[in-house]
Amino acid sequence: MHNKGKQTDVIIIGAGLSGLAAARTLMKNGKTVTVLEAQSRVGGRILSTSIKGSIFDLGAQWVSPHQHRIQTLIKEFGLTTTSTYKEGTSLYALLGKKKRGLGNKPPFSRLSLLDITSIEHAVKKMLKNIDPLKPWNSPLGQKLDSLTMETWLEKKMFSKYGKAFYRQVYEEGLCGKLSEVSVLDLIWNIKATGSFDQYLSAEDEWITNGAQEIPNRIAEELGDTVLLDHKVLRIDWGDSEVKVYTDQGMWFSKKVILAIPPTLTNRIVYHPPLPSSRDQLCQRVWQGSVIKCVMVYETPFWRIRGESGIAFHDYGPVKATIDGSNPSRTEGILIAFITGEEARRLGELSNEERKKEVLNCISYLFGHEGLNPKGYFDKDWSADPWARGGYAGHFPPGVLSQFGEALTKPIGPIHWAGSETATEWRLYMEGALEAGERAALEVIRKLT
Repeated sequence: MHNKGKQTDVIIIGAGLSGLAAARTLMKNGKTVTVLEAQSRVGGRILSTSIKGSIFDLGAQWVSPHQHRIQTLIKEFGLTTTSTYKEGTSLYALLGKKKRGLGNKPPFSRLSLLDITSIEHAVKKMLKNIDPLKPWNSPLGQKLDSLTMETWLEKKMFSKYGKAFYRQVYEEGLCGKLSEVSVLDLIWNIKATGSFDQYLSAEDEWITNGAQEIPNRIAEELGDTVLLDHKVLRIDWGDSEVKVYTDQGMWFSKKVILAIPPTLTNRIVYHPPLPSSRDQLCQRVWQGSVIKCVMVYETPFWRIRGESGIAFHDYGPVKATIDGSNPSRTEGILIAFITGEEARRLGELSNEERKKEVLNCISYLFGHEGLNPKGYFDKDWSADPWARGGYAGHFPPGVLSQFGEALTKPIGPIHWAGSETATEWRLYMEGALEAGERAALEVIRKLT
């Protein structure tokens, strides 16, 4: 029966960070593994590029000192991190006005600052009553899943600048509108980081060598178990065997782990079909829309003016900026994020038209120096056929409370990984690692 295919203990679909972490865990426990990756590279939603000695991340980039798995890998592989530059003033371009503030204190009225403090207290109070493993199981979880973030924000906040700031911050993070997402979705993401303060540390550092180095190094360890350019088309499954069909052949295994975004798991044909709860969950999850832009300048001119390079903007394509300059090099790197409706609109433009709109926005925020970078790069993650959006998947109201169990519940020999399935630092690189390890340990227990 097996002479037309290749046999392995476990097949992993997707060579992003989660799939690679699963493979690494399985191999350390003596299992044979095959990783099938549709793209011609590893890393998934991590993508670094190098131009003339400068390394830029066009995908996932930042890490927190509280993310122990990725920090362990950084040390193990001899990589280094750079602290995110936050010195000087940050720009708050909200409601048609530009204001500057120092540190984490927005330059708002006392009333608006009181409003912001009170909303943070409300979030911290909710976090105490949410189960990080199954947040939909608590009475509060059910209640929060009935509300959109937009409804909740309008009800809880009273100041126009407070609302504008929080709407901008969360919509940039979600890569969509607050009206599209359940309150439970966002509160679960914060809970999974460990605390509100740790959630705020998520962009404290970035990997100086480029985030792509982490999946590259793991893939080097795994060697020829990782097969690139192998698009999975169909999975036939039963109690004791799985057959995975790709455009390059067929593989047999005892178990399979899908380590790809939930919405993409529905693009594979399953025989027999998956239970309706899993299918309906994946019908309802949405990937945000995001274009990440990297601009290279002769110098970090904003620093000379006493600015951090951090900006919050609620009008025009660029929603947020951050300084990504390497301290060992002289050029200045400014990173900009276009999200939601604006990302979809700019995604329809030509490269030159998109660049012009972005640089006009940068010029508005940082002055005429922003118009003339010596290098400009961007990545539209919604157009990427193997991501179809970013930063990650989110849930509208009513989805987690009805279908949340199906997010990680194994179906026969089929197990689920990917950052969306994580319960620690979900939707971050750390979450991808945690989810991959968790799925691998599930499989090991079943195979033992």
